Amino acid sequence: MMEIRTWQPEMNECFALIFLLERRLEATFDRILAAENLTAKQWLVLAAVEGILQGKPSIQEVARQLSTSHQNIKAIALNLEKRGFLLLEKDPKDKRVTRLSVTAQSQSLWQARVDVDKANLEELFQHLSGEEVLNLKESMYKLMRGADEMAVRIDLVKVGEK
Repeated sequence: MMEIRTWQPEMNECFALIFLLERRLEATFDRILAAENLTAKQWLVLAAVEGILQGKPSIQEVARQLSTSHQNIKAIALNLEKRGFLLLEKDPKDKRVTRLSVTAQSQSLWQARVDVDKANLEELFQHLSGEEVLNLKESMYKLMRGADEMAVRIDLVKVGEK
């Protein structure tokens, strides 16, 4: 059962901070990844294919996971394929479905960057204690659940309005 919570001004501030942090992280990591000729969005697609989703996810599965369109993921994936970071293959059971997998080149790049990427994350989280990082992770998963529930509710309303 969902707990009814009274609106608090801090909710507005947190909501705005989430978007501000997302924009700041994207801009910062675009600059960090520029040396590899990659963007933060391209990194996110590679991360989703390699780590977040199991097996060889479809373009649609990656799009759903990253809350974006099939066309957006396909454009990014084609660009990454041209540059040797991603393989796009038709699903043997359903030729309409395109499956994605990372290449050895992609794996080598990230392996070579392990130390610098760890240092970047340590710098990002330097003002949080270990306990605060764990609490942040837990809170973020709860916010994701709330966002998912809101998305379901909005989609149900849209269906009912037709």
